Amino acid sequence: MSRHIIRTCHEGLPVMVIAGYDRPLRELFLHVIREASGSAPTEAAETFVYDSLDEPQKDWTDINTVTDALTRLGIEVPQNMIEQICLDQCFNVGNRVVEHPAAEADKLHPS
Repeated sequence: MSRHIIRTCHEGLPVMVIAGYDRPLRELFLHVIREASGSAPTEAAETFVYDSLDEPQKDWTDINTVTDALTRLGIEVPQNMIEQICLDQCFNVGNRVVEHPAAEADKLHPS
């Protein structure tokens, strides 16, 4: 399984986006996880904002399904990240983990 990770924001709160290619299932996947702020002791460590497993009717063999889900959520990731996920799928890549720098996402929204 390849995993591409980037930390960004969703609705003003920090999230971790994890997307990639699951070689045994031959499908792409997308998880958006809200990271705990650590401000409240009762707050869960992580909360899923989105999990592609919740939409099994979608075509997770198509990279556009990943980009469409991100667009619906209002989350932008670098085009390079999408291209690398697509290449992982094309070349049946497994056991690859890439953490994309937050600076890449920041370039999408210059101050």
